Amino acid sequence: MAPEKSVPAGNGPPNLWEQYSKFHDACAAVLDRIELNENQGAALTENELAELRTMALNLHALGRLLHGKRARDLGLLSERLDRVLENRGREASARTLDGEEPERDPAAVTG
Repeated sequence: MAPEKSVPAGNGPPNLWEQYSKFHDACAAVLDRIELNENQGAALTENELAELRTMALNLHALGRLLHGKRARDLGLLSERLDRVLENRGREASARTLDGEEPERDPAAVTG
């Protein structure tokens, strides 16, 4: 490429691996925060759980496209996320069994 045509570092459009790195770092940061909150007993909202499930789908899909180190890295993130979702699913089930969730009135549902 001619010197007058070159793009200064950091000023060009992001390449695929820069985008991958940002995605990986963002997912890792979210999982770090969730795991820290989990250790402190903080509950996730249904919206947060839905976003985590979407993140899991994205991680699994991208992981199938990649190979080598990047695929292993995404696999590790996927495993962490699966453990978090599994633990949260058990907590939600336990809450329902303990009666913390309000019972639905069949008359109110049918109108």
